Amino acid sequence: GHYGRGIRYTHFCGDKYTPQALSNFVINMKVYKDIFSEDELFSDSYRVETAGALYKVYGARVKKDTGVSGFECGEEGVEDGVVEVINVVDAAKLQQIPMTKKQFLDFLKGYCKSLKEKLEADGKAEAAAEFEAEAKAAAKELVPKFDSLDFYMVESLNDQAQIVACEWEDVTPVFLFWRHGVKEEKY
Repeated sequence: GHYGRGIRYTHFCGDKYTPQALSNFVINMKVYKDIFSEDELFSDSYRVETAGALYKVYGARVKKDTGVSGFECGEEGVEDGVVEVINVVDAAKLQQIPMTKKQFLDFLKGYCKSLKEKLEADGKAEAAAEFEAEAKAAAKELVPKFDSLDFYMVESLNDQAQIVACEWEDVTPVFLFWRHGVKEEKY
């Protein structure tokens, strides 16, 4: 996993940690995975809002230590070993992809059909009906914004998995995940 699940903080009392103190500091985290590919998409460590058929996940630009100096890369003026990344993209290893409007419309049509069928096959007819209604509204909202969206594929590049759209609210990247195409796991 990419989100540091299972991290435990230890307290030391002299030379010994106390299991009682340890149990008070277990981190319980929710990780959200794509239901087709099992790729980790995001965790509840981000600000997450539900917006109809979508989860809106608010990211941020952060500095990341790469362990490589700017001199080694041949780049002058680069802080040694530090690059700026978008935290959601970096943690889930999302891959930015180019996409035409026609490709996006084709994706929406195929993904919505596949997801509805998967939900029905998994005995979730109510969720499938809810998704179908909410997805139409989400598509009507996304298509007019197409030119201002960035698009990402999951780490595995699985072609059945969702394509993640990203819209920018000023300097904040907001990632749009298809809510019914995500499953939640607790760690």
